[in-house]
Amino acid sequence: MFTFKNKTPRLLALFFALLMIAASCGSSDDGASGDASNAGGSGGDASGSGLVGEFVVSGSSTVFPIVQKQAEEFAAAEPGMAIAVEGPGSGDGARKFCAGEVPIANASRTFKAEEIEICTAAGIEFIELRRGIDGISVITSPDNDAISCVSFNDLYALLSDEAIGFGSWADANALTSTWGGQEFPDAQLDVFGPGEESGTFDSFNEIVIESVAKGKTGLDADSREFVEIIRPDYTSSPDDNVIVEGISSSQYSIGWVGFAFAQEAANAGNAKLLAVSKEDGGECVTPTPETIAAAEFPIARFLYTYVNADAAANQPGVAEFVDYMLSEEGYESVRAVGYIDLPAEDIEKANQLWADRVTGESWEE
Repeated sequence: MFTFKNKTPRLLALFFALLMIAASCGSSDDGASGDASNAGGSGGDASGSGLVGEFVVSGSSTVFPIVQKQAEEFAAAEPGMAIAVEGPGSGDGARKFCAGEVPIANASRTFKAEEIEICTAAGIEFIELRRGIDGISVITSPDNDAISCVSFNDLYALLSDEAIGFGSWADANALTSTWGGQEFPDAQLDVFGPGEESGTFDSFNEIVIESVAKGKTGLDADSREFVEIIRPDYTSSPDDNVIVEGISSSQYSIGWVGFAFAQEAANAGNAKLLAVSKEDGGECVTPTPETIAAAEFPIARFLYTYVNADAAANQPGVAEFVDYMLSEEGYESVRAVGYIDLPAEDIEKANQLWADRVTGESWEE
């Protein structure tokens, strides 16, 4: 039987007791990216199947909106269930999951080898489910008319470890001029992005910075030494909304977040989506549902959910909630919050992995 460890049972019992009292009085909370948000009912309602349970879902702030919406819809149909969803980051969620503290974890990348080792050492078997597609979006202030498109090489010059101390966009010209790249204006450079606990940080580093360092963007990786890490001297936050606030507050800002948050910020007039090309002089592609789905936008990645197999078998409500997540209604939530549907073959594979309770690594990125 799956159990929470340490002091978690007593804390959760108190937390969910207060939650259910609030729900029975008709109150409600709206969640925000990165914050714990709760869906549940009184448990005494005659509607639903009579299912009663409580648990926490942790992990990626990018995947948070999808699962929060699904938790709200599931709890509306099953008022005896109380599901709290939080988004501290893929890495933090993986640590909680592999420590047995949560039965479900979300990630905007697959679990790292070291995370899998921790799960294995703890005897936790996981079912790895691909959930949707995201395009990591590069954003700036809507008042920034000087920049409309950046290449991977441009982003390397602005955001890699070689850019430590760069306080002006023009500082990056010392790098871009060596390979004939874009010339940037002499304007204050303010960088905002997710921290190292975030899967979005890992994915952006791997897709963009490492691609440049490995010569995948037209540069000669043998002609000079390239770094493979993001500069540490920027304003980081696990909350995408805080990143967007920073972007909107500085005319010549630059940052990166998941597409759903970027699109929402752009629609609200708080950010501008920058087009991206993989190589200098390449086609500048703006992230949209269409360009991400067609793999035309070059910073696309898959989103995942990990389920503790023992919890799915023994903890009330876990399997039923995952059933809902993988239902037609559950997949609609992916689109509803601004992310992109998986191809039909990926949906079929995810559903079969769950139906057969296949554990371990199941996907290659």
